This record gives sequence, structure tokens and C-alpha cells, in this order.
Amino acid sequence: MRNAANNLTGSILVSHPSLRDPRFRKTILFLSHHSEEEGATGLVLNRPLNQMLDQVPGVPGIPMFYGGPVEVDHILLASLQWRDHPTVVAFRAFAGRTGEELVDDEWLPGLRAFAGYAGWSRGQLEGEIAEHSWIVIPPTREIVEMPCPDNIWRDIMKMSGPMMHLLSEAPDHPERN
Repeated sequence: MRNAANNLTGSILVSHPSLRDPRFRKTILFLSHHSEEEGATGLVLNRPLNQMLDQVPGVPGIPMFYGGPVEVDHILLASLQWRDHPTVVAFRAFAGRTGEELVDDEWLPGLRAFAGYAGWSRGQLEGEIAEHSWIVIPPTREIVEMPCPDNIWRDIMKMSGPMMHLLSEAPDHPERN
């Protein structure tokens, strides 16, 4: 039986400064699905690829992001929107290959294309959280809309206290200093 209190769907994962895996170093993810029985999936929000996807009929260029290390040769369209009343993140993924499914106008704001996604098997994410690889935080407008992906991870670390800020400022390869 699924325990709703342990369901992290809709949460934000922020990589801990000690997480050295280059696929997730200094990343911020939106958990699009989580259950203790099935595992979890999510999308990296702060790794823009500085490219536009122009293959969706009737939709101007869609910004592309690295979504995660799973199936990086597949493109996933998804819209993340901040809603004030009630305060929530509206999320919609569009199935099918790009260009096959029309995107409703209401989902155009916040529409992004992701190369790949992040995935965890049953119990894997919970173990990584217990090991302090990830910090789980509620979504905010600033994270969902993310106007400056290059700085937001460090900004979150600064707001997490002096120790996290100090750890976040450490060089990626201290042995090279």
C-alpha cells in the first residue's frame, strides 16, 4: 500500500555539494513521479543545452535541457507551470515522439524539451536521500520558472545555511589547486 506521506512526487531534489557524480553534480530536479513500490523519475531543470527544438507543429522554438542520463537520445516535452491558487506546480508531459502530439495552448507557458530523464529503481532514491546525496525541498516559483539556471543551485546553497554555502564554494577538483 502506498504511503502518501512518503510520496515525493512534485518535490524538488537539489544535489548535495558532496555529490560528485558528474551526471548530477550541482543539479536541481523536478520529481515527476515517485512511489516506494515503483521508484522515481524526474527531470533536471538547470542544465540548458542552449538549443531550441523546432519540430513541434504550431509551436515556436522550445528550449532544450539535459533531462538526465536515462534515454538521452529521446526527447521528452514537458510543461512545468507555477500556479498561485492553490500554490502548486502544474506538470504535464507529452507522450509520443516530438511533432506527433499537439500541445494545448494552456501548456505552452513553461514548455521545455528534455534530452533524457533521471530514473531510480525501487528504494534507490530513498537510499540516496538517506545518504545525504539529495536535499528535498518544496517547489517555488523561482525554481519552477528558473530565469537563470546557471546560478540557482548556488543560490539555494546560500539560503541553506553557512555550512552548505561553504561546501558549495569548494572547487570541483580540489586536488588540482
